Amino acid sequence: MRNRFVFTSSALLLALHAFGCGASPEGDTTNPSGEVSTPAPSPAPGVPTPVAEPEPEGTPEPVPSQTEAPQEPSAPAPTAPPEDTPAPAPSGVDGFGVTMLYPTKPGGEAWELAENAAADKRFDPQGTITRNADGSWKMKSTKVRMSAFPASGYDAKQIPTYDRDVLASRGYMQAPNDWKNIEMTGFVKVNAVNNNQDNFAWYARGGKHNDNHSGCEGSSYKGGLHYDGRVRWEKETWHVSYDQAPYKPAASALKGRWVGFKAVMHNVPGANGGEAVKLELYLNDNADKVTWKKVYDLTDDGKWGGDAQHCGGSVGAMPITWGGPIATFRWDNASDVDFKWLSVREIQP
Repeated sequence: MRNRFVFTSSALLLALHAFGCGASPEGDTTNPSGEVSTPAPSPAPGVPTPVAEPEPEGTPEPVPSQTEAPQEPSAPAPTAPPEDTPAPAPSGVDGFGVTMLYPTKPGGEAWELAENAAADKRFDPQGTITRNADGSWKMKSTKVRMSAFPASGYDAKQIPTYDRDVLASRGYMQAPNDWKNIEMTGFVKVNAVNNNQDNFAWYARGGKHNDNHSGCEGSSYKGGLHYDGRVRWEKETWHVSYDQAPYKPAASALKGRWVGFKAVMHNVPGANGGEAVKLELYLNDNADKVTWKKVYDLTDDGKWGGDAQHCGGSVGAMPITWGGPIATFRWDNASDVDFKWLSVREIQP
């Protein structure tokens, strides 16, 4: 009797299961929990699948991992000369009394932060700046892009092409006096920081960094000084397409003290008769205007990352050998920063 009951119950369950399976139409989306899963809609015929837009100008870069250890530069990253490469002999002082490492090119472009920086037509802080009692300036923003222009200014309508091969051939993006071989200097003091892994970045060799013209106006070399004391260079072939050199330790944490920071970029002879770009970072850790230490030194000789084909280049890793109409002092994730003695000079390497 017991065996027959089991058999009959089993048969009944099998029948019910068969009935249930047969009753469900093909493509039934009911899952075992009873919830209904809605399938993703398919694109209409002839309509391309949407592609995410590149990040707009001002969007913070990815913040390095809290646990990432500083690394030494190594191949096949850009060529890194020996650590003891000497700094150039000082070549006088600028209008603020800050030691210049390279001489200003005779008749070349030069800009210094005006006494009334808020009225300087060649300076666009893109935010509110206020004067401190000691004569320095304050910026309270977590997303800062302060632009310095050559004497000819900036006008995107005056840029006839973004083709990388053309720019490399003629040497500039907007005008012959674009910022190219330059020494950028700034003194900063971090008073409040939201993320100690973020950084200051002095950069040039491009224009506006946005999605216009497929991002091709946004080329740059970016010299970075992180709030935790690390440094590195980044190569932005277009906006947004980055390659990063490894980090190096350079100083103790920056919060609460003045430091001077220089980014130098200039063209040098490259292999096979071409041009390479020498990139150098310097730190004035005690902010005395005089004691500059080289903390990073590398050369982009055409083997460092890059996808210049996106903007018409014939070689993806080609160096950014042309000048651009905007030099930018940038930082993110620091809500209160004092700054002073900013300058950009065209140098005679």
